[in-house]
Amino acid sequence: MNLFTYHFRVPFDQLDPGGVLFFGHLFSWAHRAYEGFLTQMDQGLESLLGRGHHLLPLVHAEADYLQPLRLNDAVQVTIRVEKVGRSSFILAYDFQRNGERAATARTVHACLCRETGRSCPLPNALAAALAFYASEQE
Repeated sequence: MNLFTYHFRVPFDQLDPGGVLFFGHLFSWAHRAYEGFLTQMDQGLESLLGRGHHLLPLVHAEADYLQPLRLNDAVQVTIRVEKVGRSSFILAYDFQRNGERAATARTVHACLCRETGRSCPLPNALAAALAFYASEQE
C-alpha cells in the first residue's frame, strides 16, 4: 500500500478561543491534502472538473480528535486510499504531531455524471491512480 503525505503548520487565524485548532479547520487541511494528493497523481481537481463530464462531491465526512493541535505545531497528514469502488472512493487521513496521532478523518467521495446528476463510474485515469494507493478495491 502506498501513502501520500502533506505537511502544514497550525496558523494563528485557525485557533479557537482555547488556543487549539478549531475543529472545522481539520477538514480544510484534509481537503488541502486531498488536492495535493490528486495533483501528485496528475488528477488535479481543475483538470478533473474541467473535463466537463464528472463531479466528485463529498458525500460523507467524519473525524476523531485525539490531541489538541496548537499554534505553529508542525502537522503531517498521511492519506491512505481505504477503498476504490465503481463510482466512489474512501480516503483515510492520519494527522500526526511529533510522531503522535492527533486526529483522524475519513471522507467518502462519489462520482456523478455532470449532465444527469446521477452516479456514474469513476474516470478510468482516476480509478487507476487511486488503485495504486488503495488498500481495498471492489
